[in-house]
Amino acid sequence: MAIQTFTAAQVLTAAQMNALQGNDYNQTVSTKTASYTLVAADKGTKIVMNSASATTITVNTSLFSAGDTLTILNIAAGVTTVTAGTATVSSAGSLALSQYSSGTLYFTSAGVSVFQANGVTASAGGLTLISATTIGTTVSSVAVSNAFSALYDSYFVTVSGGVSSAQSLLTMIFTGSAASYYRATVNVVYSGGAGTFIAQNNDSSFTDVGTCRSDGLFAAITLNHPFLTKPTYGSCGSGSTANTAGKLTFLYHDLATSYSGLTISPSSGTLTGGTIRVYGYATS
Repeated sequence: MAIQTFTAAQVLTAAQMNALQGNDYNQTVSTKTASYTLVAADKGTKIVMNSASATTITVNTSLFSAGDTLTILNIAAGVTTVTAGTATVSSAGSLALSQYSSGTLYFTSAGVSVFQANGVTASAGGLTLISATTIGTTVSSVAVSNAFSALYDSYFVTVSGGVSSAQSLLTMIFTGSAASYYRATVNVVYSGGAGTFIAQNNDSSFTDVGTCRSDGLFAAITLNHPFLTKPTYGSCGSGSTANTAGKLTFLYHDLATSYSGLTISPSSGTLTGGTIRVYGYATS
């Protein structure tokens, strides 16, 4: 039961008394599966975030009073970030909560709050899992939203598990962009034969960032500052669809644009199963 306002001489029912007493031991809990903006009724409760993708908790002014508190707990793989809307949010630690991290939001006035994080938060490790997107059944593309944010400059993207209906390559674009993709690949034959060099100039996607096979999907991609308003650099390694050669690829996206998401697709056929994971490199 959330904190309630009672009037003078009001008679409390047995149910109200039991609910108030119960709240001392078990906070009222509301579970959110997407980004959420706090409301006045959240005072004194616990907000539980449960999303595989990155989410935000937005804090606005004139909803709470000095001394009000509420608890935020993240139980899923997607990082939850406590974000100042119209209110001020201060913290001695990170405002990003990784899986199973929590904290208390304490208001010093109607528009000023302090977030007190409990335990280890998302910035404590070298790599933090931001999102884990499950690939569906016989899909031709998989969009990953809320992959990039101001919390990180560099990212590591992996594709693993699952199968492909055709031996092909994985392609990637940044959300909303279909131009200015450049790629340089060194292709080395495992048996020691002559290698090749492959160039991609001002294309509509990165056409080879991983491999699609009937026994699995494989990609490991590093990206530098896709969220910043500047060109994005990256690299990746993969093998050929026939296990005959290894590839080292350098990526360059020549647009000074901020992106929050990406889309992975097979160059032919469809994908079934597997997971696309996005990690952020800690900046300190």
